[in-house]
Parts: sequence; C-alpha cells; structure tokens
Amino acid sequence: MNRSISVVVPVFRSGPMLSVLYQRLSAVLSALTERWEIVLVDDASNDGTFDHMLEIRRIDQRVKLIRFARNMGQHYATLHGLRRCCGDYVLTLDDDLQNPPEEIPRFIAKLDDGYDLVIGRIEGAKRHSFLRNLASGAVQKLIGRILGKPPSLSLSSYRCMSARAARGISSYSGAQAYLPALIFGAVPLDRICNLDVAHHSRLDGRSQYTLRKLLKLSSYLVVNHSSIPLRFVTAWGTFLSIASLIYASYVVLDVLLTGSKVTGWPTLAVLVSFMSGNILMCMGILGEYIGRIVSERARMGQSPVFEEFL
Repeated sequence: MNRSISVVVPVFRSGPMLSVLYQRLSAVLSALTERWEIVLVDDASNDGTFDHMLEIRRIDQRVKLIRFARNMGQHYATLHGLRRCCGDYVLTLDDDLQNPPEEIPRFIAKLDDGYDLVIGRIEGAKRHSFLRNLASGAVQKLIGRILGKPPSLSLSSYRCMSARAARGISSYSGAQAYLPALIFGAVPLDRICNLDVAHHSRLDGRSQYTLRKLLKLSSYLVVNHSSIPLRFVTAWGTFLSIASLIYASYVVLDVLLTGSKVTGWPTLAVLVSFMSGNILMCMGILGEYIGRIVSERARMGQSPVFEEFL
C-alpha cells in the first residue's frame, strides 16, 4: 500500500503500557505500509509518562510527541493530534489497549469501500463499570437528540478517517472540544459507518475517565453545541410571564368584586406580577438571541466544506 497511515493516541498516566502499545502498533502498521507515524499526545500526565514516550521516540523517529502544560481532556488532545498528523489514513484510539491495534487493517479496508469515517462499534458490553456504561448510554442518546445521530450508529474513540475528514474535524478553533459534535459537523452522515470491534480489558491500572469527567464532557455538548439551556429559560420565562399576568388579572378582579382588605396590596401585587412577567419575557427573548449567537459561533469555528472542487 502506497498511502501513509497516522495513528493519534491521547495519553494520560499510562506510561508502563506505552511500550506494549508501540510494539503492537508498529507491527501492524509495518505490515501495511512503510509510511506510517504515531502521534502521542501527553495530556499533562505529570507522573513520568512523558519519559516513557521519550524512550519510544529514541527508538523510532516515526513516533511524534506532543505534551500539554495543563490537562485539556481526551477530546482536545485527540483534536490537537489530528492537526499534527499528515497521513492519508488517520486513526484514533485509546492508550489503554482496550482497543486492539490488530483491528486496524479492517478499518482501512472499510474506509476503502467509499466511506470517510469508520467508527468502531463495541461488540457486547464495554469492559467498564455498570455506572460508566449506563452514563455512556445516556450520553449516546443525548448526542442523538442534539446532533441528529442515527440510533443505528454507535460512537467510540476507535476511529479511522480519511485525510479530508481529519482536516474538517480539526478545523475547529474553540476551547472546549467535543469530538462527536465536530464529526457530525464536518462529515456527511452517509459517509460514516460502523465496524464491529472487540473491547479488551485494560492492560494495567484503572481508567482515568471517571463518571465525573464524563458528565463534565457532556456539559460541553449541551452548552457549547446546543441551545437547550437557553430554550429552557425562554420557555420558563414565557410560562412565568403568562402566569404572572393571570395572577395580576385575578387580583384586580378580586378587588373589584370583594374589595381590598389591605390598602395598597392589590396595586403592589399587580405591579410586581406585571414587572416580573415582563422581565422574564425579556430574558427569554435575550436567550433566543444568545442561542443564535452560540449556533453561529459553532458554525464559524469549524469549516462546513467537505468536498473540494476538482
């Protein structure tokens, strides 16, 4: 095969596993082509992981190293690695060897069938805790709701993409990256497919991807790539403004029919209800404008161009 292959691996506190990962990756890639590279992105591990990366780099100059000064998260680390790779085929996988590198030839064969992005679909249950799997399932449904992901399409961090898909995804310039949102914003749905892959137990240690981090990442999806919170505020403000006007009408009617028991209270109640309703209505309108600004900013932060003019 004359085409080149790049493999992007976000790394976080997994130094002892990296030599095994390199050996397995290099064996698979060398059997496919002479033109390959591995891009290791250290997400500010600060536990000696980067020293292990340097040892691999001394052995093989085709291994590129990137190191962050502070922790930016797996998605941002992967995105930064995509910006630095130059292969015709670009793969992303985790550093814990739960994604077997031996599946890479199958990914490339599937990509050659005419797709631009092939995503690994885990066969059976993932080797995570029950709560982690439950939260992952909820996030998948949330992604489908917000981003329009088809229910039949599964997401995972084990992916293979064409160079143009990698360019489109990595064109995002925002601070908090959420890869599924970038993927569906850069690659047409009919050019994305799944490939059933195995999911092995972690080779060493425990996963650093906690439930808290998963929830934090989900907040990026909801806040950065959707207007759900703002739409909720708009609906809530509209509801309360209508309820306030109804209550004010009730107070006026009650005073006209029965009279006021406390001097000045009806006037105060009507004014407070009226002003509260107007304030909440204005907040809802502002929410709509802010939602549109967020949507426009997301579009500006990532190029929507996929096909090039020939």
